[in-house]
Amino acid sequence: MRKTYFGRNKLNVSFWDKFFNTSPKKVNMKVKFLLGFIFSLSSHISFANDINADSASYYLKEAEQYANAAKVWEADKNFQKALKFNPSSEEVNIGYGNYLMDQRKYFVAVERFGKVLEKNINHTVALQKLADISFLLRRWNDVIIYGNKLIQKHQGTNVEFMLGKSYYELENYGQAKKYLQEAVAKNPTQVEAVKLLGRVFIDLSDYRQAIAVYNNSIQLDPNNKQLIYELGLLYYTMNQEQEAVKYFEMAGEKGLKKDLGYYENLGLAYLSFDVKKGVETLDKVLQNKPGNAQILFQIAQAYFKAEDYQKAANAYMQVFENDPSNSRALFMTGVAYQKKGDKNKGVAYCEQAIRMDPALAQFKTTKSIF
Repeated sequence: MRKTYFGRNKLNVSFWDKFFNTSPKKVNMKVKFLLGFIFSLSSHISFANDINADSASYYLKEAEQYANAAKVWEADKNFQKALKFNPSSEEVNIGYGNYLMDQRKYFVAVERFGKVLEKNINHTVALQKLADISFLLRRWNDVIIYGNKLIQKHQGTNVEFMLGKSYYELENYGQAKKYLQEAVAKNPTQVEAVKLLGRVFIDLSDYRQAIAVYNNSIQLDPNNKQLIYELGLLYYTMNQEQEAVKYFEMAGEKGLKKDLGYYENLGLAYLSFDVKKGVETLDKVLQNKPGNAQILFQIAQAYFKAEDYQKAANAYMQVFENDPSNSRALFMTGVAYQKKGDKNKGVAYCEQAIRMDPALAQFKTTKSIF
């Protein structure tokens, strides 16, 4: 009697008996699996034939695969093996250099890219990578060397900004201006370049240009409270106090820390057109810095200009009381009293100040010596 499959001993059932003795649907699935396995195997064999399993290219591929899998030790080992086969290979040195950059091993990465430049001084990838690393390490002179080579070859990414920043740090504001303007022209939305260009104009004392650049920056980054505050400082420098106050307060509304420096600048800006508001603001500073001569002088001058001579005299006298050697404060106290109509008292203070400093006599006919 002929045996059927189901009558056989399970231990004697072959792989192929098991494979084909099933439903058509499962057979199709298994056939697909088998064909995929064979294709994968043939591909691997083909790859092994294409790349010598003991070559720089082979170990480079292995290293890149390990790097992608975040297996650092294996990746580094295979990069080293690739270098042993071909120490001058541009492909291996660039690949290893990129890997070292990702690992933040910048000084070792510099050696790899340097090897590439030894073979090809104008290799744009190596030049770019060395410029990037030098920028990260704040090696401004090196950035300039590599960046200028890239500029000459009309190559490089973000090179104009890096050059502008490097020249700025080296206080070469003319070159910084040149490259930052090129960076902004190339990419008007590059906020960092725009902001730095504004600071270059400040260092060049070109405040109008600086204000224009800062306004562009704020349009790009409207919530940058520090940028808004700096724009206020620029307007204050240009004696545009109302605009200064506008941006100081805007920065405060957006969360800028309102420290003593903030209140001092805000208060001094207010003094020129709203003495009461300015004094109220500066009082917050004087609570922590009582008797601050600079602030009291500014308050006194503001009262004097507003023709509130009694308050001006009080402020000048407060400066003198805090510093009895300040003959100028005493002299202005006398001037304020004379303007108020109390001539005798005013003259007495002025004469006392002149005895302390005879040079003050020349200011007898002026409204202010400050």
